[in-house]
Amino acid sequence: MEKILILGGTNFIGRNLVDRLLGHNQYKITLFNRGITNPGLFPGIRKMKGDRNISDVNLISKENWDYIIDLSCYYPDSLIKVINSLKNDVQKYIFISTCSVYDHELNKKILRGEDSLIRDCNDKDRVDSSINTYGKRKAECERLLQKSGLRYTIFRPALVYGEYDNTDRFYYWLYQINKSKELMIPNNGENLFSVTYVKDLIQVIINSINSGSKSDIYNVTTYLKLSISRITEMSSKLLNSYPKLYNANSEFLNDNRIAQWTDLPLWLDCDYFTYDNAKIISNLKMEITDFEISLKETIDYYNNMNWKEPKSGISDKLKHKLIDKLK
Repeated sequence: MEKILILGGTNFIGRNLVDRLLGHNQYKITLFNRGITNPGLFPGIRKMKGDRNISDVNLISKENWDYIIDLSCYYPDSLIKVINSLKNDVQKYIFISTCSVYDHELNKKILRGEDSLIRDCNDKDRVDSSINTYGKRKAECERLLQKSGLRYTIFRPALVYGEYDNTDRFYYWLYQINKSKELMIPNNGENLFSVTYVKDLIQVIINSINSGSKSDIYNVTTYLKLSISRITEMSSKLLNSYPKLYNANSEFLNDNRIAQWTDLPLWLDCDYFTYDNAKIISNLKMEITDFEISLKETIDYYNNMNWKEPKSGISDKLKHKLIDKLK
């Protein structure tokens, strides 16, 4: 039985991964995390409680592991601590990175491949905790793993959505369709971006476990050119809810200090946050879930969660204030 150590495992991606791995009897799973997020999950799975950023990481060195699946690394020094704690040469280190590693200022190509430039990370960036350096820190982690001598698979998902999503960025639009009579859409919802359905990401993680010893890097994007308009149109159909739409162009939004991606989730005033997936489809046999099916499964999950108000996005009060200006 192969031993898998999962760093994290009880939040969004990790929760989906462990749910799926439980159906594979050939793996003995151990979770290493701080025991803070959903500590009561998976009572039948062995857990090692510890913080990877301090001496707790030495718990890892007490055993041999066949595979490491790293879901919780955000800082280069954190990765170094884990790598140095490994007692044996693992069969593979599977690292969840992000498409945010790409240098979007130097390369604005549509549908970038894995060989596109990634961001630099200086000494100040590598310890910074702001969202502005997230992609830089992940890029540096990738470089460290490539230099480590370990066999690795690096996955670069785009925005991930689906069951257990705790970010609410994709959910913001589903909630608006389901609960609002009026909806403000940036640039007619036409700007393009890539997204990743969590179930498709989980499947390729599992596929990579026994995919051979070759080290490689993959974009994990299931819908290459999605738009807010397509999300809202399909959601309206599935929810049978059709709020009145008001277009807000980028000039209007900028004048009113509405920030891309944070104030209006998924809004990017461009089309180049898109990433090719041909390599992962070819090498790891990635199967793409039909978008409508993925959306219906996601909506079914939120129906069961009773449609709580999202944490992401502008407030309804500000939204209506802006819509009044548009009127």
